[in-house]
This record gives sequence, structure tokens and C-alpha cells, in this order.
Amino acid sequence: MRFTLALLASLMGGTALADSITVPPAQHGIFDGGQLPPSAQGIMTFGASGGVSLKALPYSALPLSAPVGTAFFCTDCARTGQPVFFNGSAWVDAYGAGVKNP
Repeated sequence: MRFTLALLASLMGGTALADSITVPPAQHGIFDGGQLPPSAQGIMTFGASGGVSLKALPYSALPLSAPVGTAFFCTDCARTGQPVFFNGSAWVDAYGAGVKNP
């Protein structure tokens, strides 16, 4: 029990310290309330209802390369559209299978 309390206290202290660090606008990410830098190109946005939206692109417009984990909504993949993720070498669906474009 003491260990758990000590661990919890140390984690909370670290979180408070991390929250006090000033982050320049150019380094903001997806968790900054929707204020993405222009270089992010609107990959992910927050909706008014609190939901998250992925940038929608047809298969032909997906980049040939992207950072691992980059996500888009492919509007014409799997016939009806689906979220796709870059795994380092190809665009895959949530199961890791290569995306199909009719």
C-alpha cells in the first residue's frame, strides 16, 4: 500500500511539473484544443461535440510516405471508406491488412 501511494504521489508530481512547461505554438500537437500548426495540414481535428475527425482523402491522394502511425480517412477504400494508418511501408487498416481500393 505504501509503495502504491508513493508511486501515485511521484506520478502526480511529475504531471504537475510537465504541465508547467511552456510549449511554443510551433510545437503544439493534437492535444492542444484544436490549435494545430500549419505544418500539420489538419490531419486530425476536434469537433464541436468533442469527437475527433481524421482528414478525409481518396486513396490516390494518400502520401507515399508518412511517419509511422499517421492516420487518414480513406474515402474510397473498402468501397465505403475506412480509417487507414501508415505502418512505415504501406497504408493498412485497423487490422494491419493492406488497404484495398476498388
